[in-house]
Amino acid sequence: MPRPRSAPSARRRGALSSCAAALPALAALLSVATLSAPASANGRFPAAGLIASHPSDPSRLMVRATYGLLATQDGGEQWRWICEPIVGFGGNEDPMISFLADGTIIAGVFGGLSASKNGGCDWSFAQGDLLDRYAIDLSADREDPSRAVLVVSTGLGAGRFLTQLWETSDNADSWTKAGVDFPEDFVAHTVDAAASNRDRVYVSGRYGAPEYAGALERTDDRGATWERFDIPGSDDMNLPFLAAIDPVDPDVVYVRLDGDPTDALLVSRDGGHSFSTAFESSGDLLGFALSPDGGTVIVGGPQDGIWRAPAASLEFEKVSDVGPRCLTWTAEALFACGDEFVDGFTVGRSTDEGASFSALLHLDGLCGPLECAPESGVASTCGPLWGATELTIGSQQCGGATTGGEGGGPEPSPAETPDGCGCKIGAAGAARGGGAAPPGGRGAIWLALPGAVALACARRRRRAR
Repeated sequence: MPRPRSAPSARRRGALSSCAAALPALAALLSVATLSAPASANGRFPAAGLIASHPSDPSRLMVRATYGLLATQDGGEQWRWICEPIVGFGGNEDPMISFLADGTIIAGVFGGLSASKNGGCDWSFAQGDLLDRYAIDLSADREDPSRAVLVVSTGLGAGRFLTQLWETSDNADSWTKAGVDFPEDFVAHTVDAAASNRDRVYVSGRYGAPEYAGALERTDDRGATWERFDIPGSDDMNLPFLAAIDPVDPDVVYVRLDGDPTDALLVSRDGGHSFSTAFESSGDLLGFALSPDGGTVIVGGPQDGIWRAPAASLEFEKVSDVGPRCLTWTAEALFACGDEFVDGFTVGRSTDEGASFSALLHLDGLCGPLECAPESGVASTCGPLWGATELTIGSQQCGGATTGGEGGGPEPSPAETPDGCGCKIGAAGAARGGGAAPPGGRGAIWLALPGAVALACARRRRRAR
């Protein structure tokens, strides 16, 4: 059976790109313009890597992409853009984002905990002891989404770290340090709280520089004390990341090892005391999803497709050739980040547990920056950046006008652009269970590669998770 690879939760900062560096790259970009997938403006292919769903309004989704955040408030009929600078990240960062109960959006970034109280139009950093603290990972409470946990870290030098657990119970209006600091030899990667036992929190990471070992830290008293369990097979080359905690049994925890060249999905059924290998993959296994009831596990990646198994047996079978870059399972559907040029969508929706997907968002499916008040941060910061982004992804304006150039394939069909609006994708795209050729007309957008250089001059480079 192939073997899984996890997408790291730790975000990495990138260096500022310069026009001097970007201009020589134009020739290289143009040379690959006819290939199936182009380079993005900030040095990475335009791609989605995370999907967050509002806990009580399934029509509201937020997607983290390599060119900002993408938001829909109508179930995918229309998508709007939020630029990275207004949130507070850039370069190579791939922040964790989540909705809270009242619609607050939180993002863990290198500079701290960033939050928006008005749907993404304005963002601000948590103040006090959280300011300028690297917010490594966060997780909203599934039973009470007004609550969330956050793990932050500061390097102290010589392989030592100040790592702490913080929590909110009021939709990120305030944050409180939970319990004691972690031992200084521990650097965290991911955090998650058990839905069925609020006092149970898991944090994965490494300890013991310079030859690190992977470990799972567990608390049963909300951080007052911690117990450490070694994770077999994990080290500085096989990094451990929490995948999920069973919603009913807090002792069942899934951990993904991101290794090179081999990776693994592990499961513990005794709270971290022991682990067994649940799945192995030959490629990057970037997607993991646990059904809302905990009964079904789905994993997948670009090389391996999508595999599904009952949680009780973990006997996996392949159900689709779609190669997800992320997976999110809500009460409404299973959502996947896809490769537009291989899977036929950037975000897809499945109602048959991953066997087939309908396109919810295409790469060219943004209508422009999020609609906000003129005095908002999005209007002042993202507005001036939109032109370059629009050219880079070949966005089609509402009304059907394409600004990314002409040619490169047939015009999109009416099903792809209902009411003549290129950003209104809805359920366009045939349901499918395997790989497919790029949808017609998608190749035309890459005649706008000079826009990629303009954007590279204005924004920092970032690396995929």
